[in-house]
Amino acid sequence: MSFLIVEITSKGMIFGADKNVTTIYPDGTTHQNKKTEKVLKWPSGKALVGFVGQGQIGGLSTKTWIEKFITDNPTFSSLEQISMKLKDEVEKQRRIDEGTNSAEVLIIHLGGFEKSIGIEIPKIYYITNSYGLDKYTYIDIRKEFKCTEELWKYFPQITTAEDLKKELTKLENNLEPFWFHQGLDLLTFNVFHASLKFAFKNLINNHPDHKLPTSLGEWEKHAKMQILMYGAYFEAFHAANELYVGGGADVVSIEWKSN
Repeated sequence: MSFLIVEITSKGMIFGADKNVTTIYPDGTTHQNKKTEKVLKWPSGKALVGFVGQGQIGGLSTKTWIEKFITDNPTFSSLEQISMKLKDEVEKQRRIDEGTNSAEVLIIHLGGFEKSIGIEIPKIYYITNSYGLDKYTYIDIRKEFKCTEELWKYFPQITTAEDLKKELTKLENNLEPFWFHQGLDLLTFNVFHASLKFAFKNLINNHPDHKLPTSLGEWEKHAKMQILMYGAYFEAFHAANELYVGGGADVVSIEWKSN
């Protein structure tokens, strides 16, 4: 299943993921003996995309399929337009791949910044065929995919980019950048996430070598730490053929340019 973190700060947008790939053998056993990137950046930093779930599309690895999609669509008119196009093409190919078999979950986030009346506006789109979530896993998996912009609905009273930056800064000052988490056993991860934040707050308040992040690069380190932490949990508490999260971490980002 793997794990994906999406964060938005006043400095920019961060996507991070673990590297393990789960292979399912004909006898039903699994193994994680392959690694891959699950977060990618459009040319010239036009957008970020990350995925968890189904590891193949159209006979290719999901990473390779999305890389081809990016190559075929180096430019686009808007983040909404390219997100809807990605949703349509993913759904079309997964229907072919699955045939009459049950649908398998696939979750993709696509985010970036686009100018509106000369001001850079962040947007994060959520593409998935899961229509429900319980405490532990994704449910109601369908053949149909949906595509929705998710960031702004969490800030219904905010209408401008500058006001959003101010609100995000308040969260950052508490070491809590706005996030989306996607992956296996979110309840367990979110408990560890809260514990890790608590630990770093103590370090920032009491240790001279730890300070509140002030740059996008410093926030990337905190995102990477969360992914590595969750991979360590799987390595310590799961069998060798159940390391669904792990293998290191990849982090990519886009700067939120000053207007």
